Amino acid sequence: MIIGSYFKELAESQNLQFLIDAAQTNLEQQSIWRQWLNVGLPQMSLSFDSAIGRERIAAAASIVDSDAPAPLRSRNKLELYKGKIPAIKEKFRMDQDDMRTLEVLKALPLAGGNNSALISFLNKDLEEASVSGDKRIDLMLLQALSTLTIDVNITNNPDGVVYGTIDLLAKTEQKQGVPVVWSSASTAKPIDDIEKFLSINNNTRGRQFGKILMSFELWQSFRATTQVQDMLKSFFNIGKNNGTYANTLANINDMFVANQWPIIEIVNHVTNVEVDGKPTYIKPFDVNAVVFVPAGKIGTLFNAVSMEDINRVANKTYAKFGPTLVSKWAESDPLVEFTGMEMNAFPSVNVDGIFILKTDTVQATFI
Repeated sequence: MIIGSYFKELAESQNLQFLIDAAQTNLEQQSIWRQWLNVGLPQMSLSFDSAIGRERIAAAASIVDSDAPAPLRSRNKLELYKGKIPAIKEKFRMDQDDMRTLEVLKALPLAGGNNSALISFLNKDLEEASVSGDKRIDLMLLQALSTLTIDVNITNNPDGVVYGTIDLLAKTEQKQGVPVVWSSASTAKPIDDIEKFLSINNNTRGRQFGKILMSFELWQSFRATTQVQDMLKSFFNIGKNNGTYANTLANINDMFVANQWPIIEIVNHVTNVEVDGKPTYIKPFDVNAVVFVPAGKIGTLFNAVSMEDINRVANKTYAKFGPTLVSKWAESDPLVEFTGMEMNAFPSVNVDGIFILKTDTVQATFI
């Protein structure tokens, strides 16, 4: 049975909203997607048609001769693009042991009780609930950026829906290999690869890029290659003036700017996914991908209003953090306190503007 929050008047909706608003800047800084995505207007429902694009999904069908038979399509794959995108939900439980601790604090001889301790307990779950949806969006966004797919599987979503790999339907030329894998420090030519890839996409497709993204692991391989080190020595005139140079991101980006190339940004994000109560750490960004992205925002966070926001439940209190609905309530028999969240959202990226070099895949020439 749902009853009012254990925190009583501290958990009233206006107080919950005040606590979230007071921490808004700190909460927003915990997520990645805000630097890449605009927030779309809330919709009444959220489907793949809106998030991926009806035209893009329709264009996935093959173009064949009018007299040729229709190509057979996997029904399971097409099913991924039908229906509504499910909600992102989570709740945090405060048991009676925590309540007993708070009762002791409340009994301390302080005027009005120890409200600061109560607010601290209240705020901890409130903040975690507020950002937990953002962290799921971050995971999907980094997958989309580095693979042009979103993989919702049993590992990264163990207690939720399992879609499998959702192809964002990019063109073949948007993901290519390299002539020599970058892990081969003495023979790889990462500078040549980047320069040629930038040139072919600019000259034949009119594409310009604002940044080059790579994982921390790939950055270490990149900076260790002979070609990168030799180019840095040339850039700093080592050998002519007996100077020194540091093989750092700042210096390499100075060299890139001097050559009119986009600068490199390192992605070293780890997502904590709970499996049977234990944390499992996942790196959603493909460690072997070099991702070329346009300047500015690259997509939209499509979101929908949750039904509970429209039809709020008696005895629950609510607050909003962006598109996330946060709720607070208690249940009896046994008495436990819950802080919940719901976000109906999906990251929609402008797929056509993203190009990837797979540095662990051999491809003789770029197309």
